[in-house]
Amino acid sequence: MRKLLPFFMMMLMSMAALAQSTVSGTVKDAQTGEPIPGATVLVKGTSNGTTTDLDGNYKVEAGADAVLVFSFIGYANVEENVGSRTVVNVGMKTDLTELSEVVVTALGIEKESKTLGYSVSRVSGEKFTKAREISVANNLVGRVAGVNSSAPATGPGGSSRVTIRGNSSLSGSNQPLYVVNGIQIQNSNLGNAGKWDGADYGDAITAINPDDIEDITVLKGGAAAALYGQRGRNGVILITTKSGKYNQGLGIDFNSNVAIDRINDFRDFQNQYGQGTLGAAPVDQQSALNTGLSSWGAKLNGAQVTLFDGQQHPYSAVSGDNLDKFYETGVTFTNSLAISGGGETGNVRLSMGDLRNNSIYPNADYTRNTFNLDASYKLSQKWTASANVNYTKDKANRTKVNDAPGNGNYGIMFLPPNVDADYLDPGYDDMKNEILFGPNAFTTNPYFAANRFITETAKDRVMSVASIKYAPTDWMYIRARVANDFYAFNATQITPTGTAYRPTGSLDVQRTLNHNETNSDLLIGINKDLSSDFSLGVTLGGNILKMKQKQVDVNANGFAFPFLYNPGTAATNSASVSEPQKEIHSLYGSVELGYKDMLYLNVTDRNDWSSTLPSANNSYNYPSVNLSYIFSESLNIAWMDLGKIRAGYARVGGDADVFSTSLYYGTLGAAINGQALGNVDNNVPNPNIEPLQVTEMEFGAEFELFGGRVFTDFAVYNKQTLNDIVPVGISRASGYQNAVVNVGKIENKGFEFLLGGVPVAAGDFRWTSTFNYTINNNKVVELAEGQEILPAGESRTGRAFVQHIVGKPFAQVVAYDYMRDDAGNLVLTPTGLPQAAAEPTAQGTGVHPITGGWSNDITYKNVSLSFLIDFKYGAVIYSGTNSTAYANGLHKETLKGREEGIQMSGVDVDGNPINTTVTAQNYYGAVSNISVEQVYDADFIKFRSLSLTYQFPQIGKVRELSLSLVGRNLFYISKATPNIDPESNYNNSNGFQGLEYLGLPTTRTFGLNLSAKF
Repeated sequence: MRKLLPFFMMMLMSMAALAQSTVSGTVKDAQTGEPIPGATVLVKGTSNGTTTDLDGNYKVEAGADAVLVFSFIGYANVEENVGSRTVVNVGMKTDLTELSEVVVTALGIEKESKTLGYSVSRVSGEKFTKAREISVANNLVGRVAGVNSSAPATGPGGSSRVTIRGNSSLSGSNQPLYVVNGIQIQNSNLGNAGKWDGADYGDAITAINPDDIEDITVLKGGAAAALYGQRGRNGVILITTKSGKYNQGLGIDFNSNVAIDRINDFRDFQNQYGQGTLGAAPVDQQSALNTGLSSWGAKLNGAQVTLFDGQQHPYSAVSGDNLDKFYETGVTFTNSLAISGGGETGNVRLSMGDLRNNSIYPNADYTRNTFNLDASYKLSQKWTASANVNYTKDKANRTKVNDAPGNGNYGIMFLPPNVDADYLDPGYDDMKNEILFGPNAFTTNPYFAANRFITETAKDRVMSVASIKYAPTDWMYIRARVANDFYAFNATQITPTGTAYRPTGSLDVQRTLNHNETNSDLLIGINKDLSSDFSLGVTLGGNILKMKQKQVDVNANGFAFPFLYNPGTAATNSASVSEPQKEIHSLYGSVELGYKDMLYLNVTDRNDWSSTLPSANNSYNYPSVNLSYIFSESLNIAWMDLGKIRAGYARVGGDADVFSTSLYYGTLGAAINGQALGNVDNNVPNPNIEPLQVTEMEFGAEFELFGGRVFTDFAVYNKQTLNDIVPVGISRASGYQNAVVNVGKIENKGFEFLLGGVPVAAGDFRWTSTFNYTINNNKVVELAEGQEILPAGESRTGRAFVQHIVGKPFAQVVAYDYMRDDAGNLVLTPTGLPQAAAEPTAQGTGVHPITGGWSNDITYKNVSLSFLIDFKYGAVIYSGTNSTAYANGLHKETLKGREEGIQMSGVDVDGNPINTTVTAQNYYGAVSNISVEQVYDADFIKFRSLSLTYQFPQIGKVRELSLSLVGRNLFYISKATPNIDPESNYNNSNGFQGLEYLGLPTTRTFGLNLSAKF
């Protein structure tokens, strides 16, 4: 029997081997039919398994009684009995609960979302690639509760303004920290239009190619961002780019997008009266030049009149629209190609992007080339190295905005109804001298501005990070990382030879700016189960930030040779050099304790030492604590997949700008008797300045119900800023303009709500809908002792201001009302005209306290429809465009009284009654200075974006192919601002929120998007 035992054993093994057979098949998404590469196929109860290839195919050895388990991140597991089958095809359904399990948090640490005691939102990268914006920040509009995103009306490649949970600083930056693959990027605006004129030079976030984005995670509150220290006090936006996947082979992704832009023309101006003054049309060329943009002439009658060009033209409304004649159809071509691959020990992805935009503004354009390389390699079982490099090169020719000089948007907007834009084209004569069309040399011919003025920018940016990770055990790792952000920026702004107000031209600025910032950090992480009930997570680390920058500005006037803008040939020229430097040293850590997978306590602390603060006050600490309780784990309610409440507290803060603690000087580029001339800064330094502090408390809850069919998240928070660092105006008799001080207190209280789900999921039809709503109540609680108002900005018209006022929300739009006596009677001038009150009054905040959006994704077989509607409420906007339209006689209100005059009743300054009739021209000229008449509710509901996509069946080696019809900024469902877009701010800084004046017209965008994967 013993001799027969080996034989029987061999027989049994042979029978088992014969029972094994090869099972193959394809794994696809159950809704879209797309193959799922990289899915795991495992024979249940064994280690025998494989992964699907690029086409979703697999092969595995399995017996008839085997059970195959199919799994992939973001999908519910599927189990299939093999039986007699040799082909097992599987359709996997997405699992909303699984998709939300792991999120990226501060310092790039991945955590299960249920453990977090603070609010985190994630947006997938596909939301940024179809109905796309050039800047990914603008695509956040209406998508995330608590995030207020807006883009100034300054054209392609312009900057963005994003705030999270309100504004927490009166003069400093209120925008979040952007972190791209662990690289903290410097996102300052490189140039803004001010009160007088200027151009938007863009910001850093425009350097990101949307096709490279895997997802964006928004860390909203202080508790979420505390580990980032002072730079995270306004929240953090984490951008993770795509990478290659292990064991996935070679893949090629291609995306091509073409979009056309058409201007939004919201004007409803009068077209019954033409150029002229006091009811009379021009009688000759000189009177036409004298009346320029004045539309106070006679009623249009079709008679022939002489205009500014000395030619006879019909005195009738022009054929066609002047804005359509001047502005062009904007076109943007975007193409991206990515190659990725991965094996058992490493992966790599290389992408290239090309964007070419021709703006609606003649001769304005923007181009961007991006290159992104991401690689990771397992050096051994315990060592892993990774690196990411992103290079962006962009160029632009930009338009001036706000004031009339050099701004083509000004003259074209206010042309009288009988003056055809074509009469002004090309804007210059044979000697390249500007052709004036009005009495004011500073009102530049729009075609001359577009054809001759130069505002060019160029930027090369390299963002790179390299890290190495050592994991001596499965519960501990050590990571060292170096991240660098470098850019070289150049700007040239030229007033050309032949300009009416500056015939010899000028080099307004030639700027060269080099910026380099390095962050080096070391991180130790521990994640270990202490017992069956308790788990422990510990993070300890340190960071050194080093920033160096050099900016050289050159300007010159009075050139010896026309059209040659060389400072060496100028009668006057000057140069300034600035070389700020900064260092921050940091230590930080966190401890997380979990109990039975339902209760999590997390405590963090960070301490920074900043070089921009005095040595006695340069150390500041950021503690935070948050608690998460998943009560659904103990209640065991069948229809409740997740029920969680959370609470958190954090204190963050910030340092001062460079040169805030000591006086610095600069050179003027001139000399007397060989001795160089210089000047000192006009800000009084403060050697005793203290770091600002921001404290925040947050309470919230999350629910997922009915198998992910319904999900909701809401939060309430209270955020307060103390010791804000602000330059405060002081008496000019001191020899200075401002003093840098710690002032006051700002408070933000808010409520965020998210409700989403799958209302319909039947067969091939699926509808996913998400609604978010935020209300942020902001208040300036205190300023400096005895101070009630802090001036922030002023409209070019001089009739409206932005001020921070104690007891009121941030950025109050302040305007002049009618002057009245104690009895409420109008106080009129001796000629019977209304006049403005002596002091302006606050009309409301220029920042919307209520924001939200409703997004929808509907799929049926191979067709999907996505659209987004967003809204903003509670703000006001002052329109300089409407003010000028009143003064020039274009506003429709100015039709009243044209023939019969305006009857006025009131009193003079002594209280004596006045009853008289005044001309409409004089009356509405006075009304244009009563700026409350041009302050409007900036509330709106907008159909923001739409995409209709067809997913083609698999064709040969093309594993995914889709074509989308897309639209963006399509139309307003409701708005309350006549003649202007309620989103048409021209400056994204604090002092200009709620001020509008002749930015570039906003646009509607239509396009096609083609996506292919091989």
